[in-house]
Amino acid sequence: MKKKAFRGKTIAALAALALVMEAVLLGSTALERIRQAEREAELRAEGEKLKPSSWTEDNTLTLEGGLYGFDHRIETFLFMGTDASGSSDPQAFRGGMADFLLLMVLDHTDDAIGCIQIDPNTMTAVRELDTDISEITSRNLQICTAHWYGLTPEMAVGNTMYAVRQYLGGLVQIDGYFVMSIENAAALNHAVGGVEVTIEDDLDSADPAMVRGATVLLNDEQVEIFLRARQSVGGGTNAERMARQRQYMASFFSRVKQKTAEDAAFGLALWNALKDAAVSDMNGNDFSRIAQKLIKGEDRGIVTVRGAVSQGDVLQDGMLHEEFYPDAGAVRDAMTDLFSLIPLDGGNDTKEDEA
Repeated sequence: MKKKAFRGKTIAALAALALVMEAVLLGSTALERIRQAEREAELRAEGEKLKPSSWTEDNTLTLEGGLYGFDHRIETFLFMGTDASGSSDPQAFRGGMADFLLLMVLDHTDDAIGCIQIDPNTMTAVRELDTDISEITSRNLQICTAHWYGLTPEMAVGNTMYAVRQYLGGLVQIDGYFVMSIENAAALNHAVGGVEVTIEDDLDSADPAMVRGATVLLNDEQVEIFLRARQSVGGGTNAERMARQRQYMASFFSRVKQKTAEDAAFGLALWNALKDAAVSDMNGNDFSRIAQKLIKGEDRGIVTVRGAVSQGDVLQDGMLHEEFYPDAGAVRDAMTDLFSLIPLDGGNDTKEDEA
């Protein structure tokens, strides 16, 4: 009887000891986790302290005389629509003027997508090139002319990309380009089954269905009117035309988003539908990545640069043309919205008042 009682007490003591040991082990594990979390926090803090010493030309920009950096993983694509002013003759090629310029920015760090629409009449340094791509001279011209000065399709695009990069503070690279004649806008429209817009200008002289205030699902014949009409519409300004282009592209992106939600492979299908109508170094994977970002990423919209418009004869062709001059700080503000710029070396991160 005594042996059974002793055995019972022993078992109870061992069980209690096991519980104590388990508690100690659990406490030790919890304490170790706390210490590990504290160490990780210390390492992150140390990493943050090291960041200012890691800025290079790859992730810095010079805007308004100030140096700015970005530490996000950024990917950019330039979309361009050209007019019919050029020549496709291989023996005497001239690129068409760029009626439409849109730089798309994918922020993979913040999982976001946005665009900056560039006024084609923006005055900036444009290179005039000869056939071996050496610079003849650089003049302050409308940025749309950079494509005209190319003597091959690739030179035209390269010259435009250079002008865009310089205008945007010395952006080191643009990861891809897609150039399409505005005359091929029907292919763009057809690829998504039409784009719905609200008519805000009087376009009924070109098409009775396009009356001010009407909501229209643009067919392939109407899209060029909507995107290009200018002289006989409203005040005849480029700003009005840019607003229509912006509305169209926002609605186009919505259509891509809708169709990608229905079919995850739509980005690839879109590329296959458009590739033969464009000059591009992009591929189906790029279009698929953009389509997926439209679905899953934060939409930062299409930003523009505020500024002033005047008439000038800098082209020296006997005619006056619009010249767009950005307000102080306007380019920096637009870039900050999309690149999450950080002021460096005394840069100013306060948005200035509109001039």
